[in-house]
Amino acid sequence: MKTKLILIFLLISLLLMSFSASAQQGLTLQDLLPESNKVPSWIKPGLVAVYKFQGGSGDQTSAGTGQGYQIYVITNIENNMAYGIGFDIFIAAGYPSYSSSIKPLKGVVYLDPKEVQDEVRKAQAAGFPQGMRQETGTAGNNLYYYLLESSDYQSMTRYFFVYDKNGLIQQVRILEKYGDGSSTAINVDLLGVYQTSLPSINTMPPAVKASPSYQLYSSVSLFGGTTSLSNPTPFGTTSYSLAKSTGSILTFSSQMNTSYGSKASKSYGNQYVGPFYIHPQLLKTNSILNIPQIGFSWTVAGRGQYGGILTQVQFSGSPIAQFEYDPNSGLLISCNFPTGGGMYFIAVLSR
Repeated sequence: MKTKLILIFLLISLLLMSFSASAQQGLTLQDLLPESNKVPSWIKPGLVAVYKFQGGSGDQTSAGTGQGYQIYVITNIENNMAYGIGFDIFIAAGYPSYSSSIKPLKGVVYLDPKEVQDEVRKAQAAGFPQGMRQETGTAGNNLYYYLLESSDYQSMTRYFFVYDKNGLIQQVRILEKYGDGSSTAINVDLLGVYQTSLPSINTMPPAVKASPSYQLYSSVSLFGGTTSLSNPTPFGTTSYSLAKSTGSILTFSSQMNTSYGSKASKSYGNQYVGPFYIHPQLLKTNSILNIPQIGFSWTVAGRGQYGGILTQVQFSGSPIAQFEYDPNSGLLISCNFPTGGGMYFIAVLSR
């Protein structure tokens, strides 16, 4: 029973952290949204949007629910797309889960109202492809909605966005139904919009040229603010390499190999952080990021277990994740953070 609850927990977490993939042809939310020709004028680096979410997933025999926060800090605007650091903190059955990454923020923090209206109008005139559905209209109180649905004979994904006249997303409702009879539902609601200061960094850190590999471990120990977790169990490796550079946004390819199989994926980085690095300039200050309105901080905590600079993420006064970096290149040396169900993910640089 506990194993099944952990699997349900991970399903909700993955859906929340990526805002899902569509049920058709492996398309992502960004693929389904209208093509952007501009970014709203209020979207600027340093803007912080905080959302609270609740999610549930289950089938005919069991179910799981959880809640948490999504924190987005806008860092870059590149090729008519805003990018930012996204922090996801999810709690289910008393266990936390954490992830962070650079991600595109269209459909997450903002939509362009005119682009949505034009897209729906064109789609209605041309006729929707089989399995696709789009709608837009007013939602009251000077708000608007956008419904986006994709389905096939096995599954269905539905997004329902509510946004204001400027395009700031106020609510998102996500529903996934699967061929095996299971489903996942997620409610996301805006808590607040804040401002933080970002240092002026115009160069990429030396670590982006690396192609590092990491040994992966898991542990059931609860986080205690230390640099190591007891009795970690090795379960695989992962490696990264630079695939593409587009202005200030980098795309990395990664390959994870475990006893359960192999998985290739891509991730983004910028001049501040990436999947395996941080700019060394950020390690020279005590506070990397601070959002006091919600009790979130990312701070430098001294020397780490492997001789690098240890950084620590805290939320509501408690440490939730740790990352150790090389002070000269910014290369990630090790990290540990919760993945739910009392499990912790640990990665240690192997080459």
